[in-house]
Amino acid sequence: MTYQKGFYDHLYNSSQKINLNDYFQEYASLKKNFYSGEQPRTQKSILETMGVTIDEEELIMLKEYCSIDNLTVPDEVEVSRHHRSLYKEIIEGSSIPAGIPLQTLKDLKNTAKYTKATWRATKYRSEISIKYDDADKSDQQIASPGEEVLVYIRVYAPFKHRSYNKSSAQLIKVSLSNMLVILGSQTLADVRDKISCLCDLSIATDVSKKPVLKAGPSAKEVYKSGFFFIEGTFYNDMRGPENKDNSLVIREWATARNIGSFDTALMEETRIDSLKVKFGFPWVYQHQGNCEHLIVFGDARLLNLNDDLAVSSYPRIHRIKPYINRYCMTCGIFSVRWITTDNERLPHDPCFFCESCFKSYNYIQGEKIGSFSAYPYPFHAELIERGIKNNKTNDSAKK
Repeated sequence: MTYQKGFYDHLYNSSQKINLNDYFQEYASLKKNFYSGEQPRTQKSILETMGVTIDEEELIMLKEYCSIDNLTVPDEVEVSRHHRSLYKEIIEGSSIPAGIPLQTLKDLKNTAKYTKATWRATKYRSEISIKYDDADKSDQQIASPGEEVLVYIRVYAPFKHRSYNKSSAQLIKVSLSNMLVILGSQTLADVRDKISCLCDLSIATDVSKKPVLKAGPSAKEVYKSGFFFIEGTFYNDMRGPENKDNSLVIREWATARNIGSFDTALMEETRIDSLKVKFGFPWVYQHQGNCEHLIVFGDARLLNLNDDLAVSSYPRIHRIKPYINRYCMTCGIFSVRWITTDNERLPHDPCFFCESCFKSYNYIQGEKIGSFSAYPYPFHAELIERGIKNNKTNDSAKK
Protein backbone atom coordinates (compact mmCIF):
# COMPACT_ATOMS: atom_id res chain seq x y z
CA MET A 1 0.00 0.00 0.00
CA THR A 2 2.99 2.36 -0.04
CA TYR A 3 2.96 4.97 -2.78
CA GLN A 4 5.29 7.81 -3.66
CA LYS A 5 4.14 10.26 -6.31
CA GLY A 6 5.79 9.67 -9.65
CA PHE A 7 7.95 6.76 -8.43
CA TYR A 8 6.04 3.96 -10.22
CA ASP A 9 4.62 5.99 -13.12
CA HIS A 10 7.36 4.93 -15.54
CA LEU A 11 6.50 1.24 -14.96
CA TYR A 12 3.03 1.59 -16.45
CA ASN A 13 1.72 2.82 -19.76
CA SER A 14 -0.46 5.40 -18.06
CA SER A 15 -1.65 8.85 -19.04
CA GLN A 16 -0.94 12.14 -17.37
CA LYS A 17 -3.24 13.09 -14.51
CA ILE A 18 -6.57 14.28 -15.94
CA ASN A 19 -9.28 16.29 -14.22
CA LEU A 20 -12.34 14.58 -15.70
CA ASN A 21 -14.77 17.43 -15.09
CA ASP A 22 -12.58 20.17 -16.60
CA TYR A 23 -11.45 18.05 -19.54
CA PHE A 24 -14.92 17.02 -20.71
CA GLN A 25 -16.51 20.39 -20.07
CA GLU A 26 -14.01 21.91 -22.47
CA TYR A 27 -14.50 19.13 -25.01
CA ALA A 28 -18.31 19.28 -24.80
CA SER A 29 -18.27 23.00 -25.55
CA LEU A 30 -16.36 22.33 -28.77
CA LYS A 31 -18.65 19.47 -29.91
CA LYS A 32 -21.97 20.74 -28.57
CA ASN A 33 -23.81 20.64 -31.90
CA PHE A 34 -22.69 17.10 -32.63
CA TYR A 35 -24.11 15.71 -29.38
CA SER A 36 -27.29 17.78 -29.35
CA GLY A 37 -30.47 15.75 -29.55
CA GLU A 38 -32.21 18.62 -31.34
CA GLN A 39 -29.91 18.49 -34.37
CA PRO A 40 -30.73 15.64 -36.78
CA ARG A 41 -27.91 13.14 -37.33
CA THR A 42 -27.77 13.44 -41.13
CA GLN A 43 -24.77 13.13 -43.40
CA LYS A 44 -24.84 16.87 -43.99
CA SER A 45 -24.86 17.74 -40.27
CA ILE A 46 -22.02 15.30 -39.54
CA LEU A 47 -19.90 16.71 -42.36
CA GLU A 48 -20.53 20.26 -41.14
CA THR A 49 -19.52 19.28 -37.60
CA MET A 50 -16.32 17.72 -38.93
CA GLY A 51 -15.59 20.82 -41.02
CA VAL A 52 -15.53 18.83 -44.28
CA THR A 53 -16.87 20.38 -47.50
CA ILE A 54 -17.32 17.84 -50.32
CA ASP A 55 -20.14 17.42 -52.77
CA GLU A 56 -22.48 14.41 -52.96
CA GLU A 57 -20.64 12.77 -55.87
CA GLU A 58 -17.32 12.86 -54.00
CA LEU A 59 -19.00 11.49 -50.90
CA ILE A 60 -20.45 8.51 -52.80
CA MET A 61 -17.06 7.78 -54.37
CA LEU A 62 -15.36 7.99 -50.95
CA LYS A 63 -17.86 5.56 -49.44
CA GLU A 64 -17.23 3.07 -52.24
CA TYR A 65 -13.45 3.25 -51.87
CA CYS A 66 -13.61 2.93 -48.07
CA SER A 67 -16.21 0.16 -47.95
CA ILE A 68 -15.23 -2.84 -45.83
CA ASP A 69 -16.37 -5.05 -48.72
CA ASN A 70 -13.10 -4.14 -50.44
CA LEU A 71 -11.16 -5.85 -47.65
CA THR A 72 -12.35 -9.38 -48.48
CA VAL A 73 -10.92 -11.92 -50.93
CA PRO A 74 -12.59 -14.92 -52.63
CA ASP A 75 -13.03 -18.00 -50.39
CA GLU A 76 -11.98 -16.03 -47.31
CA VAL A 77 -12.46 -17.84 -43.99
CA GLU A 78 -15.38 -16.38 -42.08
CA VAL A 79 -14.27 -15.09 -38.68
CA SER A 80 -16.46 -15.77 -35.67
CA ARG A 81 -16.07 -13.73 -32.50
CA HIS A 82 -17.55 -16.38 -30.23
CA HIS A 83 -14.85 -18.19 -28.28
CA ARG A 84 -16.51 -21.59 -28.78
CA SER A 85 -16.09 -21.20 -32.56
CA LEU A 86 -12.36 -20.50 -32.32
CA TYR A 87 -11.23 -24.11 -32.75
CA LYS A 88 -13.50 -24.61 -35.76
CA GLU A 89 -12.12 -21.43 -37.31
CA ILE A 90 -8.52 -22.63 -36.87
CA ILE A 91 -9.22 -25.99 -38.50
CA GLU A 92 -10.96 -24.36 -41.46
CA GLY A 93 -7.89 -22.21 -41.94
CA SER A 94 -5.98 -25.31 -43.08
CA SER A 95 -8.07 -25.38 -46.28
CA ILE A 96 -6.36 -22.25 -47.64
CA PRO A 97 -5.06 -23.00 -51.13
CA ALA A 98 -1.29 -23.07 -51.67
CA GLY A 99 0.64 -20.41 -53.55
CA ILE A 100 -1.14 -17.36 -52.05
CA PRO A 101 1.49 -14.76 -51.05
CA LEU A 102 -0.57 -12.96 -48.35
CA GLN A 103 1.32 -13.11 -45.04
CA THR A 104 -1.92 -13.12 -43.03
CA LEU A 105 -3.05 -16.33 -44.73
CA LYS A 106 0.36 -17.92 -44.17
CA ASP A 107 0.08 -17.11 -40.46
CA LEU A 108 -3.44 -18.57 -40.38
CA LYS A 109 -2.13 -21.85 -41.85
CA ASN A 110 0.54 -21.97 -39.14
CA THR A 111 -2.09 -21.28 -36.50
CA ALA A 112 -4.10 -24.28 -37.80
CA LYS A 113 -1.30 -26.56 -36.58
CA TYR A 114 -2.22 -25.85 -32.94
CA THR A 115 -3.51 -28.90 -31.09
CA LYS A 116 -6.94 -29.15 -29.54
CA ALA A 117 -5.36 -29.21 -26.09
CA THR A 118 -3.68 -25.86 -26.77
CA TRP A 119 -6.99 -24.40 -27.87
CA ARG A 120 -8.72 -25.56 -24.70
CA ALA A 121 -6.03 -23.93 -22.58
CA THR A 122 -6.47 -20.55 -24.29
CA LYS A 123 -10.14 -20.37 -25.28
CA TYR A 124 -11.27 -18.54 -22.12
CA ARG A 125 -8.69 -15.76 -22.21
CA SER A 126 -10.86 -13.30 -24.11
CA GLU A 127 -13.38 -10.99 -22.51
CA ILE A 128 -17.09 -11.27 -23.26
CA SER A 129 -19.23 -8.19 -23.87
CA ILE A 130 -22.52 -8.04 -22.00
CA LYS A 131 -25.66 -7.09 -23.92
CA TYR A 132 -28.70 -5.71 -22.11
CA ASP A 133 -32.34 -5.87 -23.13
CA ASP A 134 -33.98 -2.62 -24.19
CA ALA A 135 -36.63 -2.04 -21.51
CA ASP A 136 -39.18 0.75 -21.36
CA LYS A 137 -37.49 3.56 -19.42
CA SER A 138 -39.59 6.48 -20.57
CA ASP A 139 -40.58 7.36 -17.01
CA GLN A 140 -37.02 7.34 -15.66
CA GLN A 141 -34.39 10.04 -15.29
CA ILE A 142 -32.55 10.60 -18.56
CA ALA A 143 -28.89 11.66 -18.85
CA SER A 144 -27.94 14.42 -21.28
CA PRO A 145 -25.80 13.42 -24.29
CA GLY A 146 -22.77 15.62 -24.71
CA GLU A 147 -22.87 16.65 -21.04
CA GLU A 148 -22.74 13.41 -19.08
CA VAL A 149 -19.50 11.40 -19.01
CA LEU A 150 -19.13 7.62 -19.29
CA VAL A 151 -16.12 6.17 -17.44
CA TYR A 152 -14.86 2.62 -17.94
CA ILE A 153 -13.21 0.96 -14.93
CA ARG A 154 -11.40 -2.38 -15.06
CA VAL A 155 -11.76 -4.41 -11.85
CA TYR A 156 -9.29 -7.24 -11.23
CA ALA A 157 -9.65 -10.38 -9.15
CA PRO A 158 -8.09 -10.28 -5.66
CA PHE A 159 -4.48 -11.36 -5.46
CA LYS A 160 -2.06 -12.57 -2.81
CA HIS A 161 0.92 -10.45 -1.85
CA ARG A 162 4.35 -12.01 -2.21
CA SER A 163 7.58 -10.80 -0.67
CA TYR A 164 10.13 -9.85 -3.32
CA ASN A 165 13.29 -11.92 -3.41
CA LYS A 166 15.92 -11.15 -6.07
CA SER A 167 17.11 -14.75 -6.13
CA SER A 168 13.62 -16.11 -6.89
CA ALA A 169 11.68 -13.17 -8.26
CA GLN A 170 8.17 -14.08 -9.42
CA LEU A 171 5.58 -11.92 -11.05
CA ILE A 172 2.17 -11.72 -9.38
CA LYS A 173 -0.50 -13.07 -11.72
CA VAL A 174 -3.31 -10.54 -11.91
CA SER A 175 -6.53 -11.58 -13.63
CA LEU A 176 -9.29 -9.30 -14.87
CA SER A 177 -12.68 -9.86 -13.27
CA ASN A 178 -14.83 -7.44 -15.28
CA MET A 179 -15.09 -3.95 -16.70
CA LEU A 180 -17.69 -1.54 -15.33
CA VAL A 181 -19.12 1.52 -17.02
CA ILE A 182 -20.45 4.32 -14.83
CA LEU A 183 -21.74 7.86 -15.25
CA GLY A 184 -19.57 10.75 -14.15
CA SER A 185 -22.39 12.05 -11.94
CA GLN A 186 -22.44 8.83 -9.92
CA THR A 187 -20.16 8.09 -6.99
CA LEU A 188 -17.41 5.72 -5.97
CA ALA A 189 -19.94 4.09 -3.64
CA ASP A 190 -21.97 3.13 -6.73
CA VAL A 191 -18.83 1.50 -8.15
CA ARG A 192 -18.31 -0.46 -4.95
CA ASP A 193 -21.90 -1.73 -4.90
CA LYS A 194 -21.41 -3.15 -8.40
CA ILE A 195 -18.16 -4.99 -7.66
CA SER A 196 -18.72 -8.71 -7.09
CA CYS A 197 -16.25 -10.76 -5.06
CA LEU A 198 -16.40 -14.26 -3.57
CA CYS A 199 -15.21 -12.87 -0.23
CA ASP A 200 -18.48 -10.93 0.04
CA LEU A 201 -20.72 -13.99 -0.39
CA SER A 202 -20.16 -15.87 2.87
CA ILE A 203 -18.44 -15.66 6.23
CA ALA A 204 -15.63 -18.19 6.70
CA THR A 205 -16.73 -20.35 9.65
CA ASP A 206 -15.40 -23.78 10.56
CA VAL A 207 -18.32 -26.21 10.26
CA SER A 208 -16.34 -29.46 10.28
CA LYS A 209 -18.35 -30.85 13.22
CA LYS A 210 -21.65 -30.36 11.41
CA PRO A 211 -21.01 -29.79 7.68
CA VAL A 212 -24.19 -28.28 6.28
CA LEU A 213 -24.30 -26.09 3.16
CA LYS A 214 -26.61 -23.35 4.32
CA ALA A 215 -26.42 -19.71 3.27
CA GLY A 216 -26.37 -17.37 6.24
CA PRO A 217 -25.73 -13.62 6.36
CA SER A 218 -23.22 -12.60 3.69
CA ALA A 219 -19.91 -11.03 4.65
CA LYS A 220 -20.88 -7.91 2.70
CA GLU A 221 -23.95 -7.49 4.91
CA VAL A 222 -21.98 -7.89 8.14
CA TYR A 223 -18.62 -6.29 7.34
CA LYS A 224 -19.52 -3.20 5.32
CA SER A 225 -16.31 -1.20 5.61
CA GLY A 226 -14.01 -0.67 2.64
CA PHE A 227 -12.06 1.95 0.74
CA PHE A 228 -10.62 2.98 -2.62
CA PHE A 229 -7.06 4.27 -2.75
CA ILE A 230 -6.71 6.65 -5.70
CA GLU A 231 -4.01 9.29 -6.26
CA GLY A 232 -2.86 9.47 -2.63
CA THR A 233 -6.40 9.64 -1.17
CA PHE A 234 -8.31 6.98 0.77
CA TYR A 235 -12.01 7.10 -0.12
CA ASN A 236 -13.78 5.32 2.75
CA ASP A 237 -17.28 3.85 2.78
CA MET A 238 -18.96 5.37 5.84
CA ARG A 239 -22.61 4.95 4.83
CA GLY A 240 -23.50 2.93 7.91
CA PRO A 241 -23.00 3.68 11.63
CA GLU A 242 -21.08 0.42 12.00
CA ASN A 243 -18.64 1.23 9.19
CA LYS A 244 -15.02 1.80 10.14
CA ASP A 245 -12.11 3.65 8.58
CA ASN A 246 -10.02 0.72 7.34
CA SER A 247 -7.37 3.11 6.07
CA LEU A 248 -6.54 4.43 9.56
CA VAL A 249 -4.06 1.67 10.43
CA ILE A 250 -2.32 2.13 7.05
CA ARG A 251 -2.03 5.89 7.48
CA GLU A 252 -0.68 5.50 11.02
CA TRP A 253 1.85 2.95 9.77
CA ALA A 254 2.91 5.31 6.95
CA THR A 255 3.20 8.30 9.30
CA ALA A 256 5.45 6.36 11.68
CA ARG A 257 7.80 5.65 8.76
CA ASN A 258 7.59 9.09 7.11
CA ILE A 259 6.01 7.61 3.99
CA GLY A 260 3.92 9.96 1.89
CA SER A 261 1.10 12.28 2.87
CA PHE A 262 -2.35 10.74 2.44
CA ASP A 263 -5.76 12.38 2.46
CA THR A 264 -9.16 10.87 3.26
CA ALA A 265 -12.62 11.41 1.77
CA LEU A 266 -16.01 9.70 1.66
CA MET A 267 -16.64 7.50 -1.35
CA GLU A 268 -20.40 8.09 -1.12
CA GLU A 269 -19.81 11.84 -1.59
CA THR A 270 -17.17 11.59 -4.31
CA ARG A 271 -18.48 11.92 -7.86
CA ILE A 272 -16.58 10.07 -10.55
CA ASP A 273 -16.16 13.20 -12.67
CA SER A 274 -14.59 15.05 -9.72
CA LEU A 275 -11.58 12.71 -9.70
CA LYS A 276 -8.15 13.54 -11.05
CA VAL A 277 -6.76 10.25 -12.32
CA LYS A 278 -4.16 8.71 -14.58
CA PHE A 279 -5.73 6.34 -17.08
CA GLY A 280 -3.98 2.99 -17.23
CA PHE A 281 -2.48 3.28 -13.74
CA PRO A 282 -3.49 0.67 -11.09
CA TRP A 283 -5.17 1.75 -7.87
CA VAL A 284 -6.64 -0.31 -5.03
CA TYR A 285 -10.08 -1.32 -3.80
CA GLN A 286 -9.98 -2.97 -0.36
CA HIS A 287 -12.80 -4.69 1.53
CA GLN A 288 -13.27 -7.41 4.15
CA GLY A 289 -10.21 -6.07 5.93
CA ASN A 290 -7.56 -7.71 3.73
CA CYS A 291 -9.12 -8.50 0.34
CA GLU A 292 -7.58 -6.19 -2.25
CA HIS A 293 -8.41 -5.67 -5.92
CA LEU A 294 -6.55 -3.57 -8.45
CA ILE A 295 -8.75 -1.14 -10.36
CA VAL A 296 -7.76 0.73 -13.49
CA PHE A 297 -9.52 3.63 -15.18
CA GLY A 298 -9.44 2.38 -18.73
CA ASP A 299 -11.37 4.93 -20.78
CA ALA A 300 -13.79 7.84 -20.63
CA ARG A 301 -15.96 9.63 -23.16
CA LEU A 302 -19.06 11.78 -23.46
CA LEU A 303 -22.42 10.07 -23.51
CA ASN A 304 -23.95 10.08 -27.00
CA LEU A 305 -27.37 9.46 -28.53
CA ASN A 306 -26.60 5.81 -29.27
CA ASP A 307 -25.98 4.98 -25.59
CA ASP A 308 -28.56 3.92 -23.03
CA LEU A 309 -29.60 7.29 -21.60
CA ALA A 310 -31.46 6.00 -18.51
CA VAL A 311 -29.50 6.91 -15.38
CA SER A 312 -30.79 3.78 -13.62
CA SER A 313 -28.95 1.62 -16.18
CA TYR A 314 -25.61 2.60 -14.64
CA PRO A 315 -23.27 1.46 -13.30
CA ARG A 316 -23.36 -1.68 -15.38
CA ILE A 317 -21.02 -4.53 -16.31
CA HIS A 318 -19.67 -3.81 -19.79
CA ARG A 319 -17.37 -6.81 -20.25
CA ILE A 320 -16.61 -9.86 -18.12
CA LYS A 321 -13.83 -12.41 -17.96
CA PRO A 322 -15.21 -15.98 -17.92
CA TYR A 323 -14.65 -17.76 -14.63
CA ILE A 324 -12.76 -21.06 -14.83
CA ASN A 325 -14.50 -23.58 -12.59
CA ARG A 326 -12.48 -25.35 -9.89
CA TYR A 327 -12.88 -29.11 -9.61
CA CYS A 328 -12.52 -31.56 -6.75
CA MET A 329 -8.88 -32.46 -6.02
CA THR A 330 -9.87 -36.07 -5.27
CA CYS A 331 -12.11 -37.18 -8.14
CA GLY A 332 -11.41 -34.34 -10.59
CA ILE A 333 -14.96 -34.64 -11.94
CA PHE A 334 -17.34 -32.59 -9.84
CA SER A 335 -17.18 -28.92 -8.83
CA VAL A 336 -15.78 -27.83 -5.49
CA ARG A 337 -18.22 -27.50 -2.60
CA TRP A 338 -15.90 -27.72 0.44
CA ILE A 339 -12.45 -26.51 1.49
CA THR A 340 -10.42 -28.16 4.25
CA THR A 341 -7.35 -26.76 6.01
CA ASP A 342 -4.85 -28.27 8.48
CA ASN A 343 -6.02 -31.76 7.50
CA GLU A 344 -3.48 -34.21 8.95
CA ARG A 345 -4.61 -36.95 6.53
CA LEU A 346 -4.01 -34.96 3.35
CA PRO A 347 -0.85 -33.76 1.54
CA HIS A 348 -2.58 -30.59 0.28
CA ASP A 349 -3.38 -27.54 2.37
CA PRO A 350 -5.90 -26.25 1.56
CA CYS A 351 -7.68 -29.12 -0.17
CA PHE A 352 -10.80 -28.76 -2.34
CA PHE A 353 -13.59 -31.37 -2.28
CA CYS A 354 -16.85 -32.01 -4.04
CA GLU A 355 -19.81 -32.95 -1.83
CA SER A 356 -19.43 -36.71 -2.26
CA CYS A 357 -15.66 -36.93 -1.78
CA PHE A 358 -15.75 -34.60 1.21
CA LYS A 359 -18.29 -36.71 3.11
CA SER A 360 -16.86 -40.11 2.15
CA TYR A 361 -13.21 -39.28 2.97
CA ASN A 362 -13.58 -37.14 6.09
CA TYR A 363 -16.54 -38.77 7.88
CA ILE A 364 -17.72 -42.21 8.95
CA GLN A 365 -21.44 -42.36 9.65
CA GLY A 366 -21.43 -38.61 10.15
CA GLU A 367 -18.53 -38.64 12.63
CA LYS A 368 -15.45 -36.53 11.85
CA ILE A 369 -12.18 -38.40 11.17
CA GLY A 370 -8.97 -36.80 12.38
CA SER A 371 -8.30 -33.11 12.89
CA PHE A 372 -9.14 -30.50 10.25
CA SER A 373 -11.19 -27.39 9.61
CA ALA A 374 -13.88 -27.30 6.94
CA TYR A 375 -15.47 -24.35 5.17
CA PRO A 376 -18.18 -24.16 2.50
CA TYR A 377 -16.76 -23.07 -0.84
CA PRO A 378 -18.45 -19.71 -1.53
CA PHE A 379 -18.92 -20.29 -5.24
CA HIS A 380 -22.15 -22.27 -5.26
CA ALA A 381 -25.62 -21.57 -6.59
CA GLU A 382 -27.41 -20.64 -3.36
CA LEU A 383 -24.88 -17.99 -2.33
CA ILE A 384 -24.60 -16.55 -5.85
CA GLU A 385 -28.40 -16.28 -6.10
CA ARG A 386 -28.44 -14.50 -2.75
CA GLY A 387 -25.75 -12.07 -3.97
CA ILE A 388 -27.73 -11.34 -7.14
CA LYS A 389 -30.85 -10.60 -5.09
CA ASN A 390 -28.88 -8.21 -2.86
CA ASN A 391 -27.53 -6.33 -5.91
CA LYS A 392 -31.04 -6.04 -7.35
CA THR A 393 -32.28 -4.71 -3.99
CA ASN A 394 -29.52 -2.07 -3.97
CA ASP A 395 -30.33 -1.07 -7.55
CA SER A 396 -34.04 -0.76 -6.75
CA ALA A 397 -33.30 1.41 -3.72
CA LYS A 398 -31.28 3.84 -5.90
CA LYS A 399 -34.18 4.21 -8.34
